[in-house]
Amino acid sequence: MARIVEIRLTGDGLEDALIRFEPGPNVVTGDSDTGKSYLLRLIDYVLGAKELTKIIDEASDYGTAWLEFADERGAPLTLERHLTGGNVRAYPRTIEEVLLEIRSANPNDQALVPGDAEKLLWSRQGKSVQPDVTSKVFPLFGMPENVMVRANADGETQRLSIRTLLPIVLVDEESIITEGSPILRSGFSQTPEKRMFSYVLTGKDDRGIVQRESRETVSARIQAQRDLIDELLAPLNERLKDRVESEEDRSIDQLEDTIGSLSDALAANTGQRSRLRQRRAENYQLVLKSETQIAAVDGLLTRYRLLDERYVSDLQRLDFIAESAHYYDALQESVCPMCDQAFGGQEHHHPEGAKFKAEEVHASASAEAAKIRGLQADLKSTIRDLVERDEYWRVQKETASKALEIIDHQLDSALAPARATVRNSLNELVQKRLELESARAARLEASRLAELKARLDQELSQPATKSTWAGLDPMALTDLCREIEGVLKEWSWKDDVRVEFQEDRYDIKVNGKLRRSHGKGFRAVMHAAMTIAILRYCKKNGTPHSGFVVLDSPLTTVKQRSGQTAAEVAEKDQILPAIELSFWESLAKTDPSVQVIVLDNKEPPLDLLNELNVQLFVGPDGAGSGLRAGFVPPNR
Repeated sequence: MARIVEIRLTGDGLEDALIRFEPGPNVVTGDSDTGKSYLLRLIDYVLGAKELTKIIDEASDYGTAWLEFADERGAPLTLERHLTGGNVRAYPRTIEEVLLEIRSANPNDQALVPGDAEKLLWSRQGKSVQPDVTSKVFPLFGMPENVMVRANADGETQRLSIRTLLPIVLVDEESIITEGSPILRSGFSQTPEKRMFSYVLTGKDDRGIVQRESRETVSARIQAQRDLIDELLAPLNERLKDRVESEEDRSIDQLEDTIGSLSDALAANTGQRSRLRQRRAENYQLVLKSETQIAAVDGLLTRYRLLDERYVSDLQRLDFIAESAHYYDALQESVCPMCDQAFGGQEHHHPEGAKFKAEEVHASASAEAAKIRGLQADLKSTIRDLVERDEYWRVQKETASKALEIIDHQLDSALAPARATVRNSLNELVQKRLELESARAARLEASRLAELKARLDQELSQPATKSTWAGLDPMALTDLCREIEGVLKEWSWKDDVRVEFQEDRYDIKVNGKLRRSHGKGFRAVMHAAMTIAILRYCKKNGTPHSGFVVLDSPLTTVKQRSGQTAAEVAEKDQILPAIELSFWESLAKTDPSVQVIVLDNKEPPLDLLNELNVQLFVGPDGAGSGLRAGFVPPNR
């Protein structure tokens, strides 16, 4: 928490207009039009108001407003803003120290900017993250720089600013008697102020809540979806405009039957082709086998015929030997072919095993010839068998070859053209069916899109559903109401006073009667009691608060200058004298760890002047008495 130390106006060649405040209670009292309310407007302006909402002639020549704070440890923070508008400068020093540096450097030119000056935006715009007044004063108050509060019913959050906090800190002379809520000031969106109040009561902000899409976002998304559906429907409707759904269904059914028949025919053709190919393979294998057998038999016949010729040659040789043995004795003398001895009629002997007898040679030749003739007979029988086998395989080859020709003719001349014809017809029918099914699918898709568009139209026409959010903490509200009751009792309200918080109005009800139902005087007192009670509650519970409040005219509902005829105040707008006295007595007991500044025409009792840190503005008529005329000193 923090407190206000000083408010000052400076201008070239002018005496500074300043006022200082102490911890605890502070009272600025005196005549009307002396600058009391102007002090609150200066605080409001330096803390980021768009413009200074009150102009007084006495301050017209001043150029700069200064506001000095001090935190709980006494560390200063000074804010400077030109009265014509613009951004704010911040200094980590007192006003006196800053002005001393400026005026020491050049007494005739106060435009010097000290090096430790920090430029602050008077208000952030858009998504800016540049330092602003809030980012500087919130840490001074002991609050995080970026407190997030819900901005609307959709759950969108925004940063809490000092401007949203001010309704519980600065209460001007108009707000204090208003029949509206003491918490809610803005007329456009009150959600941030409501959530500010919840944050002050509990110390918990709305960081982390899940945002619901706004109605505008939902409508924009639905409209975009409808536009996309229209784009998708346009070509579909153009494609289907000349088609009749019932005819398409009949055509598809007929095509299904025809395609089924052609598919059966193609399957039969395929089966027949498969069987013919099987037979062709069998006959082709037979041709190959026949050729192999024929080649083998031809080889054997060639070899066997050569063997038969050899047998014939051997038989002729043996016949010759047998016949020569018969004529052996009639031969002339000659040399023995066995031992090379001359035949002389005498007997001669051959070496062992070389004896020759003609009858034996004849017999041997005859036996060998008989053997060969037996073999030759077997050979001729074998040759006859081979010839028969050769003829058999040649017949098999010829038969299989003719079968191959017939099968190839059937495949190429009959089945292949029929297959091609059926296949082409089938492809055409399938393509036609695909077109019809594509049209049917397009019709179904168009129907689905039209149904979806109708649902979107219905959703777009329905009112937005509101999210349900938890209200204010009931325990915190109860404690606050007890705190308000305590303040009212201190101000001589009835001991049985009962305060209730009306969450639908964000206002209080005292003893069953709404604050707005009372006259101006009681409305002002109850507003002031609520503002001070909030400060006390936050201090006691350690929840966020600036640490100071400024109340303008909590006791005065009709203002007039001294010397003017007193305006009549309606009875319902009057404040009981006992309440006024008790107000000052209660204010004098304010804890010095917080600060309450009261700006009012009513003067406190003399015995409380020192305890209340009273500063009196007597007005221009009393200036000659040595007392202070007002906030702005006379410079003319």
